[in-house]
Amino acid sequence: MNLAKKPVNCVSQNEKAKSEIIGQIARIVRKAGLDYDGWRYVAKQVRQSCELSPAKKGKKLPRVLTADAFKKFYAAVDKADDVQHALMLRLLFFTGVRVSEMCNILVTEVDLEGCKIRITQGKGSKDRFVLFGKSFATALKTHIAAHPQARYLFQTRRHSRYTARRVQQIVKQYAETAGVAATPHTFRHQAITWLTRHSGLADAELQLITGHARRETLAIYQHVALDGQLEERYQAAMKQVDL
Repeated sequence: MNLAKKPVNCVSQNEKAKSEIIGQIARIVRKAGLDYDGWRYVAKQVRQSCELSPAKKGKKLPRVLTADAFKKFYAAVDKADDVQHALMLRLLFFTGVRVSEMCNILVTEVDLEGCKIRITQGKGSKDRFVLFGKSFATALKTHIAAHPQARYLFQTRRHSRYTARRVQQIVKQYAETAGVAATPHTFRHQAITWLTRHSGLADAELQLITGHARRETLAIYQHVALDGQLEERYQAAMKQVDL
């Protein structure tokens, strides 16, 4: 019985010690009159002095749909004959935006002539532009003209913007109908993987339109978007193995 209680007591004591340290640091910060930037500087220097660093997390490859599953998903969307859903879910792929960013797009932020959309205060409180194809611009233009009073690019029947949760439910509904596994973020991965393989854009250029904070993050998509010619050369080489 005592052995079973020891881990709980140990955790409790550890949390108590942390709480006491936080209180001590807070009193020092107040006494020194540090503002936010001053505290960040001090915290950084303390981390370096004590050689503190976060534990490294393993990176997982993003999951993308196969070409067949991708087609099945949008076939299910088109079969439902909901124009707004069809546009909204295609925009997720064409622009690679995060679902929360898409929900917040205002009509005034859509440049139909330039085929681009301003994403205001995206992840990390950063503004950026995302692009879409000229053929999609025609569909968006028709959609916007049909809803002249709309503030947001996509609105519910109650004339309010969609929530990220609602879009997740919509994607799940169509994914189940198509017999595939997908979330709104799947299409961001799908877009970046496609551009990595086919666009010829440099990492710095992809970083601009995808809104990644670090260029290194894009490296994982190179593993997913194996070049088609590379795959062909690999298969040709393996055919020669007498095994």
